[in-house]
Amino acid sequence: MMIDTNSFNPRSKRTNAENERPRMAPRSLEQIYSLPAKALLTPAETALVTRLTESALSVRRSKGQWPPFVKFGRLVRYGLGDLLTPPKQG
Repeated sequence: MMIDTNSFNPRSKRTNAENERPRMAPRSLEQIYSLPAKALLTPAETALVTRLTESALSVRRSKGQWPPFVKFGRLVRYGLGDLLTPPKQG
């Protein structure tokens, strides 16, 4: 029995729209600041609060610098209370 390998290719090229997951828009600053201090923020929302880019946050995570973060599998989240307190010097 011969299998036709041309009809199915699992490595076929897909468009970026098919590969990407839908992303939620970040909350506005007004909505963020009305959250409790224990709220967890996405990197996009943290970038709004800290005025850093998401790339800068990624570099800071890899170096162990402020702001502190938590990971849930592949998800990265930042505590709002940690962002509103000044970083410790030293």
